[in-house]
Amino acid sequence: MRRVALRKPEILEAAFARLGLGFQRLSHREGENWTAFAQLESLGFQATSTFGSGRAWGVVPAGSMIMQVDMGSEGPRRISGRMLGADDIGVAFGGSEFDIVTAERHRAVLFSLPQAAVATAMAHRAPATEGRVGAQLILTGCSAETVRIRRLASAAFGSTDGPLRLPAPGHAYGDFVDALIGALLLPWERQATARLETAHYHRLPIVRRVEEFMRSNLGEPLMLRDLCNAARASERAVEYAFRDVYGVGAKQYLKLLRLNHVRRDLMTVSPEAASIADIAGSYGFWHMGHFSTAYRRLFGETPGQRRGYR
Repeated sequence: MRRVALRKPEILEAAFARLGLGFQRLSHREGENWTAFAQLESLGFQATSTFGSGRAWGVVPAGSMIMQVDMGSEGPRRISGRMLGADDIGVAFGGSEFDIVTAERHRAVLFSLPQAAVATAMAHRAPATEGRVGAQLILTGCSAETVRIRRLASAAFGSTDGPLRLPAPGHAYGDFVDALIGALLLPWERQATARLETAHYHRLPIVRRVEEFMRSNLGEPLMLRDLCNAARASERAVEYAFRDVYGVGAKQYLKLLRLNHVRRDLMTVSPEAASIADIAGSYGFWHMGHFSTAYRRLFGETPGQRRGYR
């Protein structure tokens, strides 16, 4: 088994970058963040514990399937705009885009398996499933199977209150795969409460249009009318869409987006090339006192401290 534990200040960025995903911070809470990776044969396993919500997005690698199981978060998760319950499982297959907003206190495991192996196992156990699984799904009404998966994870890898500490025996692979495939099969096994639902959300196109416009104009003095024009929707529709998808209003999301880009530049641009004020100003922050307060509230550090981590 292969294990890697990460605990740096930029823990989340590093963890998601390792998977080829984008990440940005949406809120901050005091606490120790960590993530750890393991591999059991073809089964990949990532355990994550974070304080403060964040957004991760990307595309599932071709030929893979991922399943996210909550391990006791405080607050809801959102996947592509859909709010998930504690016992719901997020599922995505190769090539599908996804967008995850974590809870304020997030604890979860992310499993990955080869898509071909999943399809073969499902077809053998339930022939009616062949060719009927979509690209991005939410599995609901499967609390018993979710509990089983959580127990397996805790038994094999240790508590999710700390980094992975115990190597899982090789034969655990079969137990995990049976549990994951079993969860996927519940809707076809006449389990009245279990359902597979698509993760598509009808307000997501509004958010996508506005966010693309924001990213192309981060240094410009954008007003709500500009965002509504980009969305081709009313102010109320834009606000509802952003609050449902990201939990904050459109202008607040723009501010968070800019702050995340400032932090990225503080980590990559040398002090000789640009001062903190120069970088902040390039993203529209003209009042340095307000900027410093907002930055520290979001990241739990000052801009100067971030420069000191270089």
